[in-house]
Amino acid sequence: MSSSSESLVTIEEKTTKEYYWLRWLKYLLLSAICNGALWGLALTYLKKTPPTFTSELIIHVAGGSPGVSVNLPSIGQANTSSGTSFGAHSDPRENYKLMATNASVLKIAAESLKISESEFGKPNIELINNTTLLLLEVNAPDPQVAESKAWALYHAFYQRLNVLRSQEQEERDKAVQQILEDTRVKLTEAQNKLSGYKLQSGFNSSEQIKDLIGNMGNLQAELIEAISQYRQNNDSLQQLATTLRLSPQKAADALVLQTDQEFQKILTEYTDATTILTNLLPSRGHNYPDVVEARQKQQASLEALLQRGQKLLGIPVEQLSLERLILDNSNGSGVKRGDLFIQLVKTNADLKGLEGQIAILKEQIEDQKAKLNVLTAKETIHDNLDRNLQIAQAVFASTLTKIDLSKGDPFASFPMIQIIEEPTLPAEPSAPKPKLVLAGAFVGSLFVTGGLTLLWWREPLLKISKQIVKKAIE
Repeated sequence: MSSSSESLVTIEEKTTKEYYWLRWLKYLLLSAICNGALWGLALTYLKKTPPTFTSELIIHVAGGSPGVSVNLPSIGQANTSSGTSFGAHSDPRENYKLMATNASVLKIAAESLKISESEFGKPNIELINNTTLLLLEVNAPDPQVAESKAWALYHAFYQRLNVLRSQEQEERDKAVQQILEDTRVKLTEAQNKLSGYKLQSGFNSSEQIKDLIGNMGNLQAELIEAISQYRQNNDSLQQLATTLRLSPQKAADALVLQTDQEFQKILTEYTDATTILTNLLPSRGHNYPDVVEARQKQQASLEALLQRGQKLLGIPVEQLSLERLILDNSNGSGVKRGDLFIQLVKTNADLKGLEGQIAILKEQIEDQKAKLNVLTAKETIHDNLDRNLQIAQAVFASTLTKIDLSKGDPFASFPMIQIIEEPTLPAEPSAPKPKLVLAGAFVGSLFVTGGLTLLWWREPLLKISKQIVKKAIE
């Protein structure tokens, strides 16, 4: 009984050893196959893959251009604002990245090298963070070809930028030319309106109003002077009239009689007759022949005086008024009285002249005021038209200046680019990289071996865990 049990144990041990041997052999074979395949692929890749050379080109994308400000004398200021192409939500390098990998740019680059687009390939472009730089990488199986491709790509990209800038400038020119034409039409209309109004109204400038106001000032000064002189002459006239107890017209009549020779002759006869009569009356009666004769001569002379006076003065003359008009020079007092009469008449004539002058001055001033009102109304219209013309001139000049300034900045939408590092001539291939491939194969082998080892220890670990669980339950 004991011998049979021992034989059973021996058979079981022998079976277990065979199982583990076969299992170990299986995992060893699987590990050899997996690692062999991994290393075979790596070595095949290194052997079969042709070398690739990469030429690198670094480009700087310029920021915004500085603003320009131009002062236009008597018009205003024209300026172009400064700006930057880089913003919080925009980066021109992204646009340039798309443009550089665009089919049209790649086609131009390939044609410059006389190769196909597929042979030229697609470049790799990276944006260097926190800079304004672009890194362009071009691959080729030969170092010189890679460098040539990089230069071709740069020139094609630069050419495309120039084309886009030209197209943009042409479109802008079309728009601004239309704006410029509109401002030119408005300027011409403003000029024609002002010229037409000047021709129609006769108003040319504010100097006309200044001259008119100056003339009015002179006329008012003359009026004040004439009124002052009139008052002085009127006072003198009133004083003379009071002294002589005679009106200016009567004084003029007296001077008319004084200058008439016939009247003076009759006056002499009347005076002589009156003198004779005066001398005869004290010694003789009224009916004495001499007295009667003298009285008749006196009466005849008086009637002749009245008739002559009426003829000279044009109005009926009474004896009393005639006696007041006669200037008797027998005792010399008539001369002084005649001078006063002359002064009275002259003063009255001056007064009449001043009255006429004052009336004319007032009429001229009123006429000037009416003209001033008309010119003021015309000036308002003229100023409005002139202001519109100045505005049109300012807008036209400003528009023209802005157009000229905008032509000087072709990099507004497409910033200027500069080569920071010219295309490199690679000394070593960028792919394949043996060290990297071998390192990858080695790491892969480690993962394969580690995985198979875990699979090898899976059953013993399961048995141990089951025993632990069973003991824990018991």
